[in-house]
Amino acid sequence: MTELWSNERTDLITMGSRYLRRLARHLGPDGGVVERQLPFVGVFLVALLTLLIPGVKVASQTEVVIAALITVGQLVLARFLPWGRWPEGRQDILPILQLLAVAFLRTGTGGPGSAYTTLVFFPVITLASQRGRRGIVLSALGVAGVVLSPVLLSPAVPLTVDTGVRTLFVTLVSVVVAATVHEITARLRARSNALLSLQMDQAVLLDRARADALSLARVADQRRAARDALVSVIDSATEQAIIATDASGMVEVFNAGAERLLGYGQGEVVGRMRLTDFHDKAELEARRSLLFADDSPVDNPQALVDALVAPALAGRPEVRDWTYVARDDARMTVRLAVTRRSESDGTTTGYVVVATDVTSEREAARLQDEFVSLVSHELRTPLTSVLGYLELLTDGTDPLTEEQREYLTVIERNARRQLRLVGDLLLSAQVDAGRFSIAPQRIDVADIVRASVEAATPVADAAGVRLDASAVPTLLDGDPVRLAQAVDNLVSNAIKFTPSGGTVRVAVTPHGPHASGGADIVVADTGIGIPPDELSQLTTRFFRASTATRRAIPGVGLGLSITKAVVDAHGGTLAITSTLGEGTTFTITLLATPPG
Repeated sequence: MTELWSNERTDLITMGSRYLRRLARHLGPDGGVVERQLPFVGVFLVALLTLLIPGVKVASQTEVVIAALITVGQLVLARFLPWGRWPEGRQDILPILQLLAVAFLRTGTGGPGSAYTTLVFFPVITLASQRGRRGIVLSALGVAGVVLSPVLLSPAVPLTVDTGVRTLFVTLVSVVVAATVHEITARLRARSNALLSLQMDQAVLLDRARADALSLARVADQRRAARDALVSVIDSATEQAIIATDASGMVEVFNAGAERLLGYGQGEVVGRMRLTDFHDKAELEARRSLLFADDSPVDNPQALVDALVAPALAGRPEVRDWTYVARDDARMTVRLAVTRRSESDGTTTGYVVVATDVTSEREAARLQDEFVSLVSHELRTPLTSVLGYLELLTDGTDPLTEEQREYLTVIERNARRQLRLVGDLLLSAQVDAGRFSIAPQRIDVADIVRASVEAATPVADAAGVRLDASAVPTLLDGDPVRLAQAVDNLVSNAIKFTPSGGTVRVAVTPHGPHASGGADIVVADTGIGIPPDELSQLTTRFFRASTATRRAIPGVGLGLSITKAVVDAHGGTLAITSTLGEGTTFTITLLATPPG
């Protein structure tokens, strides 16, 4: 109900004439109720004025005064009663009072012959405009009462057939008028409610649109800030060339690292050159032919862009070497990573390319390959030949003196030492090149450990070091040659770094009760130990602990790096613990079967 009066008040203020809008500001919250009484009050006032005209018959001034008082009273009631807090039906009392005022005015101005009967249509219209059909019923009863008022209020006036017919006809007309007004008012009210609902929906949509606009503005600001921050970070990177492009490969960002690498200024490139303009064209065309099986001439720059970004576009970005051509036509090898930029709906918006100059690294790799080849052909082959001839001399038919045999033994020992060093260098180079592999087979780890201990016993005896072995038979899959090499390295290191009188223990402990779930190979010594801050570097190539260099213990620092490579190839782990002055423990943990 409160909402209804609020709507009526709003309509009065916003949709009425200038006079009504001005009047509504003074009528208070129930201005709509007062407004509906004004037409009747105005016409009733005119009717009273016509009574002053000479010749107009006034049968009873008392009844005229009563009618006027009733009219004034119903206007006062409309203004001051709290209609907004009551049910809507209570307003019916106001048009009923108007009907009563018309009845007294009609009786006081000649009864059946009164000219003011037509005033009944004002309260009829007011009643008919209310919700529900009670207004039509009240209108019919009220009009009938007004027409019969002379008979009802004055005993001297008889009820005649003419009065009955007039009552019936006027009542019928009022019912038709009331029904018509009710239907029109109901339709207008429905349209008004629909319009109000649309206005409310429009207000809600407008609020949402404003909120969405604010959100979009915030998102745009955030994206702009993120882009500015990203560009700032990209521009600050100088070691890598970072290039961002749009979906067609046109350069949008060209950082300082790219300027330094390629020799172009940012202003020369952004919006002017494509990503493929820095590449060797023949290399791109070969790549295009490989990816798309298309050897036709390239007549569209986008075809080369597609060949460059195809892996990133397919969702499997790759890092590979490409050839860049600088502004001065200098050629360089770069390691290139291409990443696709996309929107939330998956649309590709461009690409980000990170290029690192690896020319010197690739040259170093080439030189390393040449070095390995040199070591293999120029060192290992002659050493193998020397050892072969030494064997012939030692086992030959010509007798040798003890001095000669001693010389040959020294030569053989040093040749074999050099051959082992060459083998270590070659193995290390294979690991770096990713060509190191193992040939697993079913082996007993205990046999490998016992063989290693047996081979190292003479060296341990000569150094005054006791060598203990505890090997539980344990079967697993492994490369016997590589594992023997790893264990030999650990045992020889332990003997080498243990002073005379010390002990080296070598043990094999199987995992699980069935001795088939893998094993731990433990080599522990009571030697000089290793500083804690150097433990993490022990498996680095050519690294030697400070305790070894201070005591001038011979070695080149390859043994542990090779051991680590062998263990890694078997899918195992190498753990190192050490205490200065007390000793070091190496633990190789092997799986039952190396990973495929």
